[in-house]
Amino acid sequence: MKQLMLIHGAIGSSDQLIPLKEILKDDFEICLLEFSGHGNKASASDSYSLDSFSNQLGDALDEIGVEVHIFGYSMGGFVALWQAAQDAKNMASLTTLGTKMEWSEVIAQREVQHLNPDVIREKVPKFAQALEKRHGEHWQEVLNRTATFMKELGKSQPIQPSVMEKINIPVQLCLADNDVMVSFEETQRVQQWISGSTLEMLPNSKHPIEQVDLMALASTIRSFINRID
Repeated sequence: MKQLMLIHGAIGSSDQLIPLKEILKDDFEICLLEFSGHGNKASASDSYSLDSFSNQLGDALDEIGVEVHIFGYSMGGFVALWQAAQDAKNMASLTTLGTKMEWSEVIAQREVQHLNPDVIREKVPKFAQALEKRHGEHWQEVLNRTATFMKELGKSQPIQPSVMEKINIPVQLCLADNDVMVSFEETQRVQQWISGSTLEMLPNSKHPIEQVDLMALASTIRSFINRID
């Protein structure tokens, strides 16, 4: 059976992808990658960086030891794209969803405004409770470190043509039709930089993974992998 790895997004954890795993479990042997500093792996000392997350993905692929198809949601897709450009060993293909490609200091500053723990606790207490359930007592540190990570992306702007042109595995970039965080234009621009890649729109979906049509997503992943294998 083909191997498929599912990777969560920023301020997320692997358990958010269990519903997708359940839909695809009869088609693939599935593993969930959880980045350090998230979910059950959250601690008070975790550092967040693109290289660190990329290295964790590379280590997980080395441990599996065979080619793996990858689905990366949001930040998970960003990390997987970066890893594919650096070293695509054991990466059979990559599907991303809702990955923010365009970063600048202005964009980063706009995004981190949504990650203030005090504001979240006061304005959206149910979300704060969900984050605490997901990451435990370190949920506020997860938000703060993610904010710092986004600011670094804004400064370095790592997704560039010279980087994406190095990717030589099949890539499918997906975008929810009602995603207000990631634009069609930035996704299409990166798709044009990656040779042979495709862009698919998911109907009746928004950016949060909980508001994605998972049946449509599963069908898109399944069709893509079957088509290239």
